[in-house]
Amino acid sequence: MSRRTLNDWFGFTRAQIRGLALLTAIAIGLAVYNGVRLLTVPTPDQPPLPVLIGNERPAPLVGTFRIDPNTAPADSLELLPGIGRVVADAIVAARDTLPFARIPDLVRVRGIGPATLDRITPYLILHR
Repeated sequence: MSRRTLNDWFGFTRAQIRGLALLTAIAIGLAVYNGVRLLTVPTPDQPPLPVLIGNERPAPLVGTFRIDPNTAPADSLELLPGIGRVVADAIVAARDTLPFARIPDLVRVRGIGPATLDRITPYLILHR
């Protein structure tokens, strides 16, 4: 009894078999890639995840953050609107001297006035 192979049925040449094996490997690789991508990459129709602030539900500020000026590093403070590298370094230097007891205490930092304080207040929180 002889064993029949796929080549006996279709009469492929060696080059055609290698090409078929290559195309099969590419198809399997693309299927795996699409499967992983489907499970890991968010689609545009997915709603943004809300960032819950305080006890309010749903959160009024979606996609925002709150940081503590007494503990945040300078590069995190630079994320605040209107705060650059120089002011962020000044905040770190000021809190090392005297930590902020209240958010309005940030006006003692050179470069932060009432307008800047109003802009950054929604992003600040003081942990005691």
